[in-house]
Amino acid sequence: MEKEQILGMTNTCEEEVTFDKTAASIAEGTPAVYGTPVLVALAEKTCLEIMKPACGEGEVSVGVTLSINHSSPTPVGMKVSCTAKVEKVGKLVEFSFEAVDEAGVIATGTHVRAYAPKAAIEAKAAKKLNK
Repeated sequence: MEKEQILGMTNTCEEEVTFDKTAASIAEGTPAVYGTPVLVALAEKTCLEIMKPACGEGEVSVGVTLSINHSSPTPVGMKVSCTAKVEKVGKLVEFSFEAVDEAGVIATGTHVRAYAPKAAIEAKAAKKLNK
């Protein structure tokens, strides 16, 4: 698939909120509601799945920036779904996304990703260990 063909594509990912996905499981003293870091991971996964079919041999997509407004708490037991849409394709791929639970919208945001050679990313990271 050509990279430009993903323009306008959407994807939705869903998960159930369990205690290990709450803020309380990440930081003591915080509420036992769906954690923002887990929501960020769901948004990234939703976006990267759109890009996967357009990745070349040995290529992956990597996150560059993410902006999120997590506006409503979600309790353990509810489902959260995130829907992302490709807004722009160029050197970078720009997404908008919205996350909802069973009561309504809980977050909106934007995410930018880039295509990159997997081996080059891993080599660059490994160099940091050799300093």
